[in-house]
Amino acid sequence: MNNVENFISALTSAISNCALYSRDHTSVDRFSGKSLKILETLLKESGKVEIMLIEDDLVINKSSYKGAGLQIDNFKKRLKRKGLSRIEFSPGVTFEELRQFIPEILETDKKMPLFSHIKIGVLDVRLEEAKTQDDFDSDDISGFLAQEVELTKEIFEDISSSQRVNFPKVNKVIGNFVSAFRRNANIIQLLSHARFKEEYSYIHATNVSVLSIFQMRTLGIREGVCLRDIGTAGLLHDAGKLFISDETLAKKRCLEEKEWAVIKLHPLLGARFLSSVKSLAPIIPVVAFEHHLRYDGKGYPEQQVFKKKQHICSQVVALSDCFDALRSTRPYRKGLEIKETLSIMEKDAERAFNPFLLENFMRRMDNALQSSSVKSGK
Repeated sequence: MNNVENFISALTSAISNCALYSRDHTSVDRFSGKSLKILETLLKESGKVEIMLIEDDLVINKSSYKGAGLQIDNFKKRLKRKGLSRIEFSPGVTFEELRQFIPEILETDKKMPLFSHIKIGVLDVRLEEAKTQDDFDSDDISGFLAQEVELTKEIFEDISSSQRVNFPKVNKVIGNFVSAFRRNANIIQLLSHARFKEEYSYIHATNVSVLSIFQMRTLGIREGVCLRDIGTAGLLHDAGKLFISDETLAKKRCLEEKEWAVIKLHPLLGARFLSSVKSLAPIIPVVAFEHHLRYDGKGYPEQQVFKKKQHICSQVVALSDCFDALRSTRPYRKGLEIKETLSIMEKDAERAFNPFLLENFMRRMDNALQSSSVKSGK
């Protein structure tokens, strides 16, 4: 474990012993002292230690520790029970402050006192999700979408240059889209269009992400962590293409057999990279690997050793991916209208797509089109 995980582990042990025995028990002193020693090291390294609970994701100094272990999970539960989602430790924190802070975490019906070097409060997750108080304002849509595309571009550049996933930026993009739906945004509003061919990969990623969140919501999924996982899977589904040359990806003419074989490697390359990224939900590399498989078991990568049915989340993202690819203008063809896109996809029902998911998607998109037409006065 690194110092952050060691700190949370020691702090959680102090809280647990306080709950099990009493606030004055020697074990609480021991773990408090251990926590403080590690905390002082962290403060020297970074100047502060900021802990944020964003839905089910613990973010410490801008790094995600989702799924990092039992003590992390226990600490998140303590914060949720207390109703806290933000803690900031600053240099100068004392043993006495920490010893007072620890039992106060357990007092779920009591307001936290003020500390000199420990700031405590509620981080409205919606800070990561844009404005949430009112219905989605269509007048701001161009600026909203431009921000999401720019953040996605930065996420992809980070992956290309340093092979790392910038979790704060990913969380912000996905949080913004989840929030937009909570504010009654119409899916048609949230689909971007590429103005230049260089934008396509970023815009396609945001569109697949928002379309996948949309599908999950229409299926009755409202839990934030599920929506964020499918949104992240959609955003990063084509991450493998970042490991393929731009020359191959940008060709206007039909690809030669060898070039097409390289393109078909991107699900494997993406899954391999994403599975190596700590704290990503396990479903995300699975979706990257399976999003070009078909419901009938065909597609690619070819499954040579064993036949495995495409995961339901991969089926959702595959629908989103195909829909956005068909409706997008590419160097070698013009994009299609939404109704024409849906008609083409319908012909592949029971082969390429889960028929139930496709029927639901088509019906919901048709409803969104009608609603969008009514609002625009068409």
